[in-house]
Amino acid sequence: MNISNPVKGKILIADDDDDNRMLLAFFIQSEGWEVVEAQDGQEALEKAIKEQPNIILLDNRMPKLSGTKVYEKLCEQGMKFPVILLTAYTDIKELADSLGIRYYLNKPYDLSNLIAMIDKLS
Repeated sequence: MNISNPVKGKILIADDDDDNRMLLAFFIQSEGWEVVEAQDGQEALEKAIKEQPNIILLDNRMPKLSGTKVYEKLCEQGMKFPVILLTAYTDIKELADSLGIRYYLNKPYDLSNLIAMIDKLS
């Protein structure tokens, strides 16, 4: 990025599917964001604490810790990041509401809807 196109902020993408994560990273970087990637829940938790992202894209079903467990552990530590929960879970609204997560998308999702959510959170 050059000075005429400053970085909008930092987004952590946590997804155990390499293809999904790389596609999201490419797309989000093309929208002007710095991207940090995590391939499992434990790595997502560690990188969220270390990197302090502006937004976290959090897959729910990941090895080591689920996305919801990552979110709960961050909240336990007093860390509140804007989160978009991404999952194929059928009752995602109920799950997200139970955790206080306002933004969520079912997989497969439309990238334009994801960018619209990111824009709302930024």
